[in-house]
Parts: sequence; C-alpha cells; structure tokens
Amino acid sequence: MFFIKIAKFILKFFIFILLSITLYLFTAYLFTFFPTMQRKTTALNSEKIFILYDEMHSDIVIDIDSLDSIFKKSLNDVIQNRKGYLAFGWGDRETYINTPTWNDIKLSTTLKALFINTPSVVHIKFYKRVKRFKNLKIIYLSTEQKEQLITTISKSFKRDKKGFKGYGRDDYFYPSIYSYNLINTCNTWTGDRLRDANISIAYWTPLSYNVIDSLPKNE
Repeated sequence: MFFIKIAKFILKFFIFILLSITLYLFTAYLFTFFPTMQRKTTALNSEKIFILYDEMHSDIVIDIDSLDSIFKKSLNDVIQNRKGYLAFGWGDRETYINTPTWNDIKLSTTLKALFINTPSVVHIKFYKRVKRFKNLKIIYLSTEQKEQLITTISKSFKRDKKGFKGYGRDDYFYPSIYSYNLINTCNTWTGDRLRDANISIAYWTPLSYNVIDSLPKNE
C-alpha cells in the first residue's frame, strides 16, 4: 500500500511538471501574436542593429561607433580601440560563466537559475564582422530609437562593479542589476531592451523564437 502511494505521488508530480512546461511554452507562443504597438514617429529608420540568436539565446548587436564616449570608455576592456560590433547578452551569472557552449551546461545550474532569483551578468563579445552569421536578424530604426536602446542597455550594468574576463580575448562579463529566473530570462532581457527603445515586440519573450518571430517582418 505504501509503495502504491509513492508511485501515485511520483506520477502526479511528473504530470504536474509536464503540464507546467506545456503551459509555459503555450503562453510564450501565444504572446508572440500580441506584440506591443510601436509609438508613431516621423523619424526615418536610417539606423540598423542586429539580433544574433540560436535555439536558446539572443544577443543585441550594435556597431561600436554608435556608442557614446562615456559608455564606450566603460567597456574599454573589450573594445580596446577596435572597429566592429559588440554583441550584448544577459543571463544567469553561474550559467554564463561556466557554459562556454551549450554542451557544457549542467542540469543543477539550470534548475537553480530557473527556480531561484539568481545574480546575473551582461556578456559582451566583440565581432569584427557579423553578416557571416546565419541566424542574424536586421532591425532598422531611427537615430532616436538607437540612442534609447544604447541607454537602456547601459542601465543594466551595476555601475560600482568591475567587469571580468570572459571565455577569450574578445569578450567580457559585467555584473548586472537584474535577477534571473524562469520569468525573467536572457531573452526577456532582449525583448525588454527593444521594447524600451520603441521597437514593436511581444510583451513577454522568454524564448529566443519569441524575440525573432514577434518582430515586424518589414524591420
């Protein structure tokens, strides 16, 4: 009788987990069809940025020359007078630092990041060229939008904390003011930054495809 009760409990637990995952994915998918509406502006979309993405993650890519001098100076560890682009990504500190590739990720780290509010970092990587990447989304925007995007990205940093070395000579980590969890993921950070810059995107973007699929097709 005892073992039957245990078996029923385990079965109910796995059913609950399965239903929770299904609800999470369905909700994320549903939000893709209801993007925020861009505020009307007469400004020309003369600027462009990129979204670099894979199945799990998305980065905002901006050319270095677009950054204001103060922000650029704070990132000098990775810029070092280079010409090219910076990819800005955000995520759980422990996952980011210990996961150079997705093959290196640990289940324990993932569960901790999802179900507990964990410290986060902004990851910055330098690229000399970006158009060589297959999974690259171009977004055209006005000068005002681009400036606002850079501003909202810069506000993610903890100003009193120093950065530290990344996986190689072309990237760095910087402590962030936000906490990572199941609702506030690396991709919601991307979506929030784009939304702050008056770019039409889904209200909630926990997965990378939410970011890409909810952006206007003519961007």
